[in-house]
Amino acid sequence: MQDGSNKLLADRDTETADSGVTSVAISPDGRLVAAGSLDNTVRIWDVATGHLIERLRGHKDSVYSVAFTPNGEGIVSGSLDKTLKYWDVGKLLANAPKRDPRTGLLPIDRPGSSSVIKKEGDKASTACTMNFLGHKV
Repeated sequence: MQDGSNKLLADRDTETADSGVTSVAISPDGRLVAAGSLDNTVRIWDVATGHLIERLRGHKDSVYSVAFTPNGEGIVSGSLDKTLKYWDVGKLLANAPKRDPRTGLLPIDRPGSSSVIKKEGDKASTACTMNFLGHKV
């Protein structure tokens, strides 16, 4: 973080608490962090708050690579299931807190600050919009 502070980025879901991180990527604007894991999931956190904002599920084996597209509106993940998946995260990016134009810093987590945490029962989620197949054993 540019201001020298630290944030713990953790998934509080006890079912997957021991899933193991295999790869990490930061969005080009520094607002989101994505991590691939052994439990077939890509998780996305809001850097400003440290809150988990999305779990991308769709791979059938461990996710060993994640990368943001140059514009930050997509993530490509690679898995041992021999697929690459493209995830459209533009909506998450549109709702994530923006850097302060004067300081370049992200807002801190405080009451009333912008947060992209999903509300319970929110059915909207990031969709895998493309599958790239063809890897061989």
